[in-house]
Formats: sequence, C-alpha cells, structure tokens
Amino acid sequence: MFVDLSMDRCSRFRGGSKFIMESLVTSCDHKIVEYFHKVPDTVDIYSFHVVKLAKSFTIDFAVRVVKTKRLMYKVDNFDGCQFLTNPLMNRVFGTVYQRLIVNGSFFSCPIKPGVYYIRNEGSVDMLPVFQPPGRYQITMRVKMHESREPFVMEMLWVYSVVRIK
Repeated sequence: MFVDLSMDRCSRFRGGSKFIMESLVTSCDHKIVEYFHKVPDTVDIYSFHVVKLAKSFTIDFAVRVVKTKRLMYKVDNFDGCQFLTNPLMNRVFGTVYQRLIVNGSFFSCPIKPGVYYIRNEGSVDMLPVFQPPGRYQITMRVKMHESREPFVMEMLWVYSVVRIK
C-alpha cells in the first residue's frame, strides 16, 4: 500500500463551498496489476503496471462520511469497457476521465500489459454537486473476474468540504 500525503491539501471551489483534497492512498493486487504508485518527483502523476491482459473490468465507487462511515453514494459493478467505448458515458463522465489522462493516452479494452499513467488532479468534477460540510472518503476499486482478490486496483481519496461565508 502506498500513502501519498504530499498533495498539499489541494483546494478547489464550487458554489459556496471549498473542497480540500487531503490525501490519496493507492493499492493493487500485485498479480494483475504489479504496482500502482506516485511517480517520483511529480505532484500528481501515478503509474501502474498491468501484467496480464484485461479483457474486461468493473468499477465500484463509494462516497462515505469519514467519521461515521455512513454511505452517501455508491455504484457497484460499473462496466469499465462500456465506459471507455460508450460516447454517452464519456459525455457524462468525460471531463473527469479527460483530466485523469496523461499525454493523451486514452484507454481501450482489452487493456494490454504495460505501464500506464494517470493524473490525480483532485478535480471537484468528480465530487457530488451538493455535500454538507464535513470530511469524506471516496473509494474507487477496479475489479476483474480473473482475480480472486477483492480488487486489482484501488484509489482512496480523503477530502473535506468547507462552506465559504
């Protein structure tokens, strides 16, 4: 597991709120994805090494209150290949996806073995439109049928929402 607390509490504004990205933790199964970590000497670039062909994958996404672990939003088994190929999905989630991409290296299924890079910009576009003040955790897990592990890749963001007066 890799913990990155060097994001310098990245802040973004939306409406009457300030969103403060506090940390990101990345992890992987070390079998299908050999490693997933921050690229040294960069602020927001992460690399991961896929060692086995990924014919298909699903994404689980959840937003929880840090203190109580109360679930605020959850999507399970979101088809990752459909997201990558469906123009409607790209229109809905496209801005977040485009901000993740480094050097225009868009993904397509099947995902071939290799080293890939993504950007963790701490975009407020990926956060719910309305959230009360507080501290939250977003968990994003990539799963594959071929793996017995609960996930092949995981990203865990912690962020705060503060009202601006």
